Amino acid sequence: MRKLYDELKSFSEIGFREIYQRYIYIHCRELLEVMFPDEIEDSITGLIAYCYIDETEGISFRPFMLGAMTEDSLQVFDLPHIEDTMYVLRLRDDQVKMSEFHQNGNHMYLYAVNPASNQFFDLEVIDFVTDFAKELKDDIDENYSVGEEVDILRTEAFGYLDKYRHPWYPDDVAALLYSEENGIEKVWVRARFATPDDTVFGVLLNEPFQDQGCHKGDLIELVEQNTENGSFLVFTGRTARLAK
Repeated sequence: MRKLYDELKSFSEIGFREIYQRYIYIHCRELLEVMFPDEIEDSITGLIAYCYIDETEGISFRPFMLGAMTEDSLQVFDLPHIEDTMYVLRLRDDQVKMSEFHQNGNHMYLYAVNPASNQFFDLEVIDFVTDFAKELKDDIDENYSVGEEVDILRTEAFGYLDKYRHPWYPDDVAALLYSEENGIEKVWVRARFATPDDTVFGVLLNEPFQDQGCHKGDLIELVEQNTENGSFLVFTGRTARLAK
């Protein structure tokens, strides 16, 4: 008989669509001991969280319950209550506690979920009832929406972009700039929309070291090119402007 432990997957071994806009259980006892020292029972093994993408911060999680997992069950409990406090997790290869600050009257704590050492499973595998968390999901989806055009680029229809995506920032893709005079330069581009012929435009995130015909902040066109050395996203030389 398959056990819950068999459902656990490493974050480092999956694509972002397996967790994006889903409720998941994160197996993270060590993280909990940093987040809530001396406040949780020994039986608590992880967090119940909702996964979303923050455009500038990448794959993020909003925890809303504690979880105690055994081989064949998952019990859930309320988070320790601290008034006006919000917890946010980021997918990062970083120290567990990233930072804390005040925002809109709330005290916000940021923590890292290490993709190599932390595991998860989708709560759909246990038919977890999430109706009570729908308001949280709706609020997050609305607050972090960057528009339908970006949503489309996150779908399987643009799965060819996956091999170029940053592992923590799915909207950011690695691309190449090229000129005969200055050669090849690798840059990061934040994908913004696709044209009717499925070419992709994105915002150049870093200033090129050489004159490549574009600058940081420009909206540039990218196409995939296949060569004997592999496939690459390449700047076509075309730029555009977003409608205001």
